[in-house]
Amino acid sequence: MALSVEQIRSAVSDEDLFRLLSEELKRLFPPEICRDPVVFLSRIHAAPPGLRAMATTYDLDVSMALDDLAWHFINHQSSFDLVSETVDGLRELEANEVAEIFEAALEIIKPHWTSLPEVIELKGGGPKHDWLDAKGIQSQMDPLNFRLWKILDQYGNGGLLSLWPVYARKYPERCCG
Repeated sequence: MALSVEQIRSAVSDEDLFRLLSEELKRLFPPEICRDPVVFLSRIHAAPPGLRAMATTYDLDVSMALDDLAWHFINHQSSFDLVSETVDGLRELEANEVAEIFEAALEIIKPHWTSLPEVIELKGGGPKHDWLDAKGIQSQMDPLNFRLWKILDQYGNGGLLSLWPVYARKYPERCCG
C-alpha cells in the first residue's frame, strides 16, 4: 500500500518517519529495479518529487560515508542522466550547497566520463586511484570532498538521509503518489 499524507503526519518521531519513507522507497525501487539504470530512471520519473529526490541522492550519501566524490562517479557511472537527477534531487531536498558541490564535482569528471567504463574494469583500488591521480581528478575533488564532509557532519550520523524526515514533514504531499 502506498504511503499517505496521513501516515507522514502521524509519524511520532523522525525515526518512525524515516522507516516509513524507507519502506516506500523499497516498495517503489526494489533491488532488481535499481540494478538496471534504464528501468530505474523510468521509475524515478514516475515517482512523487520527494521520493524521487530521496532515491536519487541515496547513493551519494553512501559514497560520502564510505569513499568520496571521485569514487562516487567510478561506482555510479552507469547513467549520466541518473547523475544529473542527483543534482535535481539535492535541490528538491533543499540541500542547495550540497547540490552546488556535486555540480562542481560533475564538471571535473565530465571530460573523463567516457573513460569511466575502462577504469571500472581495472582490477583493485590501486589502479583506479592511480588513474584518478594521473588525470588530476582526485586533487580537484579533494577540496570539494572536505567541504561536503563538513556539511554532512552538521547533519549528524544520518548524513543526507537525515534530510528525508525534515522534507517529508514540510512537504508531505510531495512524498505521496
